[in-house]
Amino acid sequence: MRESLMSGLRAALALALLLALPSVRADEAKKQEDAAPCIEVQVNGERIPAWDCLQRKLAPATKPAKSPALPEAERLMRQPGNQLMQYNLEGTRQRMGDAFGRSVVPQRPAR
Repeated sequence: MRESLMSGLRAALALALLLALPSVRADEAKKQEDAAPCIEVQVNGERIPAWDCLQRKLAPATKPAKSPALPEAERLMRQPGNQLMQYNLEGTRQRMGDAFGRSVVPQRPAR
């Protein structure tokens, strides 16, 4: 009984490995394609660059089709500080100019 169970498990394991193998091979092929160097060809003294290869290497990474919708609280948390009306020391220094720390009136250019 135990040996029949082991042979069944082996068959199931072999089947699972065979089903997973094509996706592993596809991933490896994609990695090798990305890692392969772009080869330039010289014909009759004229250099011909591999434009399609360079375009693939310089293309931006593909993003998922659609990012999951965020809850309202998470969306608000990810907003920049200036949209949330948070204090920003560098922004205050820029606005106040030479008057920073000496006056409550921002510096204005002379007219």
